Amino acid sequence: MRRSSFQRSCSFFDIDGTLLKGLIIQSFPHFLADKGFIETTYPNKIDKIISDYNSRKASYREAAEAVPSLYASALKGKRINDVKNWARKFIKIYLPEHIFPYSKQLVHHVGNLVDVTIAISGSPLEVVEELKEMGFNMTYGSLFEEKLGVYTGRVIANLILGEEKAEFARKICKELNVSLSRSIAFGNTDQDEPLLSMVGLPIAINPNKQLQEICISKGWRSLDKEGLKDLKKIIWWLKTLNKST
Repeated sequence: MRRSSFQRSCSFFDIDGTLLKGLIIQSFPHFLADKGFIETTYPNKIDKIISDYNSRKASYREAAEAVPSLYASALKGKRINDVKNWARKFIKIYLPEHIFPYSKQLVHHVGNLVDVTIAISGSPLEVVEELKEMGFNMTYGSLFEEKLGVYTGRVIANLILGEEKAEFARKICKELNVSLSRSIAFGNTDQDEPLLSMVGLPIAINPNKQLQEICISKGWRSLDKEGLKDLKKIIWWLKTLNKST
């Protein structure tokens, strides 16, 4: 981190689809089921919900609320330390296979230009926090209630929901004395719009059709895979932002 002044700058990175291929909250339950840690019915139900959303049989909100609830139910009665141990093993396998070629370099270069680099994801915190090796100062994910070290089956914070994710990020900024106007956020779908709307420099990475349309209407920057081969553009954008604030 570069500065210690009151108004710090920050970068927020969405994870699934932005820096990594796939959905952690879909893949991790399959990993746990393969290891015999949870029942296979849970990842199968999660697959069905995501399939229904992709085929437009379910709305985004229906899927976004159902998936974390199923994940929470799968872990009910399980010890949090056991899940953290499995998360560590999962990421060692998952990360090399799913990380986009540009991701580590992007996080590194942006991290050199801001005070705090943050991963914020709708996937479970226990898994997301294992991504610190990518260069994040802090990691945040959806939260699931535990009492006496055991999961209760209840969702505390569902960061898959765009508005809840943005509100969570706003609280982080308040705690860290971060200036939103001097900060940057990366996302890949229209569900990231609330988070992107908060910062001085919103950037869409491989945006879906809806987010691409939002970028055009709002004049936001966006980069596809080709544009991400040269990170100088992002670095220049961020340097320009810092000079203007």
